[in-house]
Amino acid sequence: MGAKIKQTLPPYEVNGLSEIRQQMLEYPEGQHVAIVVLDCVSIKHDVVEGDLIPTPTIRILRIEPETDPDEAARLLAHAKRLTDKRIPPPTRPDPLPGMDLRDGAGVHLTSVGGGQRG
Repeated sequence: MGAKIKQTLPPYEVNGLSEIRQQMLEYPEGQHVAIVVLDCVSIKHDVVEGDLIPTPTIRILRIEPETDPDEAARLLAHAKRLTDKRIPPPTRPDPLPGMDLRDGAGVHLTSVGGGQRG
């Protein structure tokens, strides 16, 4: 089942992206870890092969980036545990984008100061 994301974000002072704006511009290929708060603003119903399929549209209320590399790694590891609970590793394709945490390999988080942990 899919979901759509409303294309507008709250202003910078609310969404926290201003904290990592420069970092995203300088290192666009890097991963950035954040806590996101969202809700559902609408539900669209599509007819697919005779079935009515609901699709929620989510709205991002807040984005709070974690700028400390150690805390970002901890949050990413927690996200992997949640994913493992929801989709057990043997039944999903690996690596999932942003979730390759094999012994810390492949994880490159950039702090606001530009240092990398990997």
